[in-house]
Amino acid sequence: MDVCLVEVPSHAGDDAHPSARGPGRLLAAGAAERFTDRGVPVTVEHVRRESAFRDTASSSAEVNGQLAAVVRAAASSGRLPVVLAGSCNAALGVLAGLEHARCGAVWLDAHADFNTPESTRSGFFAGMTLAIVTGHCYRDYWAQIGDGTPLVESSIALFGARHVSPSAELERLGQSAIRAVHWHEGRPDRDVEAVLDDLATRTDEVYLHVDLDAFAPELAPGVADEPVPGGLSLDQARTVIGATGDRFRLRAATLATYAPERDRDDRTLRLALELIALLAEYAGEH
Repeated sequence: MDVCLVEVPSHAGDDAHPSARGPGRLLAAGAAERFTDRGVPVTVEHVRRESAFRDTASSSAEVNGQLAAVVRAAASSGRLPVVLAGSCNAALGVLAGLEHARCGAVWLDAHADFNTPESTRSGFFAGMTLAIVTGHCYRDYWAQIGDGTPLVESSIALFGARHVSPSAELERLGQSAIRAVHWHEGRPDRDVEAVLDDLATRTDEVYLHVDLDAFAPELAPGVADEPVPGGLSLDQARTVIGATGDRFRLRAATLATYAPERDRDDRTLRLALELIALLAEYAGEH
């Protein structure tokens, strides 16, 4: 399977944020070569905000509109879009570029990203991403970017959540049909593969979304938000991603929130490249 590697150097439209430099750093460190070394043809695309930064909503809409067009072109030519982004908000552009009515999602994140304008305390727009793609808020806004068909909650599995705030977000998540596997002191609260087996009864294709803050801070100190203790290990990620590739067709994948200047000894960089190598293995087998 050919791959389209997409650099999105912004955090919800902001190219001055520390995580905006993460995608470029990954490319410079050999992200594309992780695919070509395994015999996987890869093209590299770049998404840039063309106008001045105005505000998060409008600037991220501009970036995600461009991203949707790149993803749409890649998917229509049979390539797997792999997106390197500064923010989880890029999921709006990725999914808007895909025909995703039957698509589920495997989402790795320390946070649920399931706030709405009514539940959030901070107003942090990227923290509403999963709520937006499931149709809970900003439906007209997302539809302006591309295909705004909501994902079906029961076709989504969330792994690694351990900082769900405020309590209203935790309550919303608990009342949803999303399969949430919370992490406590580095361990999942239920069997990962059983959750994916259950998900496979509902869909045969997924969007894979990886926020690097899903990982333990010892592995990934360089992320956009404050690292949250007790996250995934690399072996646990291999299990989740490997089992996902075994059970589902990947429609697209995103790796988000790497902030190089917050990294220590290139730990987050090395982890991210290992995850990209896992995606290269999947592409090489399909």
